[in-house]
Amino acid sequence: MREKEEHYPGGELSSLTALNIHSLSSRVRDRLDPESRGRLQIATYDETIRFNMTLVDKPDDHLCVFQPYLPESRGVDSPTFVANRRWPNAGLYPTFETVFDSLWERSTPV
Repeated sequence: MREKEEHYPGGELSSLTALNIHSLSSRVRDRLDPESRGRLQIATYDETIRFNMTLVDKPDDHLCVFQPYLPESRGVDSPTFVANRRWPNAGLYPTFETVFDSLWERSTPV
C-alpha cells in the first residue's frame, strides 16, 4: 500500500529500509564513541507511518526530533521539528515519547 502511495515499484521500500539499517548499524555506529555505540538501538515495525521520530535522552537534555510522514513530500520538503522536555507530563515531548514508546514495544529489534 505504501509503495503504491509513494509511487515505488514493489519491493523497493524493503530495499531502502535494508540500506538505511545497514548505514545506521555500520557507518553511523562506527563513528560513535564506544559508550554511545552500545546505546544506539534500531528496530522496525509493520504499521502505518505517521512520524519519523528520534529521541535523544541525555541526563540534562531530552530532545525529540520528529518529522511528519507526508506521502508526496520527503526530506527537506517535509518540515522537521525539535521538541525539548520542559515539563514531565505536558507539551510535545511527552506526547511523542508516549507514541515512540508504544511503537517501540511492538517493534522487532534489528
